[in-house]
Amino acid sequence: MKDLWQKLLLLTGSVSSLSNGYKQYHTLLFDSSYAAEDVAFIIGGQWDNCNSVSLSVVDEIAIETAAKIVGAKWCYLGKSCTLLPRLSVEVLKQRYAVGDRHFINANLIGADLSNLNLSQINLGWAKLQKANLSGANLRNADLTAADLNDANLSGTDLTGANLRGAILG
Repeated sequence: MKDLWQKLLLLTGSVSSLSNGYKQYHTLLFDSSYAAEDVAFIIGGQWDNCNSVSLSVVDEIAIETAAKIVGAKWCYLGKSCTLLPRLSVEVLKQRYAVGDRHFINANLIGADLSNLNLSQINLGWAKLQKANLSGANLRNADLTAADLNDANLSGTDLTGANLRGAILG
């Protein structure tokens, strides 16, 4: 029994030393992939090719300064905060035209997106209540967990779209 306790204590010490060497990373979410890329460069974070940045050490003053330089809004992953204030259709069209496809968590409540070509757009977790999407091309779009309550989807091309968890009411 004594040997068993010694082995258990030795194992506990090994696990403790392993956990002390574990580096915790913090994930920050930004209002666009371009902003995330620029902020990651400025503060030395790891950009995920989307709209988040991982950091091992958080310096909120540096993050705020970098975000102001690039004109971005941000929050911590999992926090309840607005990433995007209401996104205008014109800004969405401009960003889409230059190749930005990441509009995760976008606030497009009541937006008129009718007859737009938005193929391969990522509108995961977007707020699209009462939006007019009639005739829009959303082929291969990511609408994961998007809120489409009372949205007009008549004639919308959703071929290959991911609607997993989307609210369709």
